[in-house]
Amino acid sequence: MRAGAAAAREPVVTIDGPAGAGKGTVARRLAGRLGYRLLDTGAMYRALAWSVARAGLPAADTPALRAHLAGADVGLEGDRVLVDGRDVTDEIRTPEIAALTSRLSTLGVVRDKVTPLQRALAAPGGVVLEGRDTGTVVCPEAEVKFFLDAALDVRARRRQAEFRARGVEVDFEVARSEIAARDVQDSTRALAPLRKADDAIVIDTTALSVEQVVARMQETVERRRGSCREPAKRP
Repeated sequence: MRAGAAAAREPVVTIDGPAGAGKGTVARRLAGRLGYRLLDTGAMYRALAWSVARAGLPAADTPALRAHLAGADVGLEGDRVLVDGRDVTDEIRTPEIAALTSRLSTLGVVRDKVTPLQRALAAPGGVVLEGRDTGTVVCPEAEVKFFLDAALDVRARRRQAEFRARGVEVDFEVARSEIAARDVQDSTRALAPLRKADDAIVIDTTALSVEQVVARMQETVERRRGSCREPAKRP
């Protein structure tokens, strides 16, 4: 890419971290403040999981799964998640779909389907991606990378509150054990494990409000944003 083109491009911002760290909430607010597009990478995996569950297929790399994925169309329109043109935004936010997503996301055939879609959406810049491998695998050359974390108990209570807001009651110990298990699975899987990118900025959200986290992130992005807009220097 030519220097002039790079200077005119808005930054790509990635936000990674374990479940319950607050990625989704801060990503949405940060994108809104910056005027960027929000790309919820986890929602895309959930959408495929919903599609697989609806088709009655097992979470295993089989010819049937490959054929199904090849024909599945997953898209994002603002905050809405679409599968083959159907809005599944609310249907993908269940414990069952979350569990299935965890299993499917370990399969190379599933990541081979989703990762190119995510990269294409991020390519123009001016986008905030949140997930678990956005800064390490999806967009390793992103201009600004964050890694959010928080104490396990805090993350479990956040997840519990998240489900409660959707009318689903989940016991705290159940939420805690599920998140702890997800942490192990995400960080030890062979394919695209959860880890902090070497150049990512770590933010512990345990004792911080959403506003404090977003403000800190916005300040960082705005600094980088300004440098991206500076005219390219002549050699």
